Amino acid sequence: MNAYTVVRGLWWTLFLGYALLIFWLSHGPIPEGVPFIREIPGFDKLYHALQYALLGFLGLQAFMPRTRAQFLRVLLLCWFYGLTDELHQAFVPGRGADLIDWLADGLGVGLAGWGWARWRGVDLNLKELFRAPPAP
Repeated sequence: MNAYTVVRGLWWTLFLGYALLIFWLSHGPIPEGVPFIREIPGFDKLYHALQYALLGFLGLQAFMPRTRAQFLRVLLLCWFYGLTDELHQAFVPGRGADLIDWLADGLGVGLAGWGWARWRGVDLNLKELFRAPPAP
């Protein structure tokens, strides 16, 4: 087993482990000892953005996309996970699903994508994705 395989396995472990941690934390009510989540206006949205920025970063490191389309698919997967988390919370006593939370998740994922691309030196000229294919 070479070092590359070990490192990739580590990134996958971190990504999947963090996704499970998000699920586990969402499965119960907000702990009473964490009043600032409810008391500071907007803190909940910042928390969502930071939480999903980390998920997006870990996802990009695990998948290591090679094309713009793969890059966007990883980000959409992470944002979709945010949607499933919000739907999950709709069935948890003391929690609820919130569209604004999901949008904050998407903001975090997008910021992670931008930061990851800058860190990796990836050109994200997204206009290339929307060009029509060349005529035959």
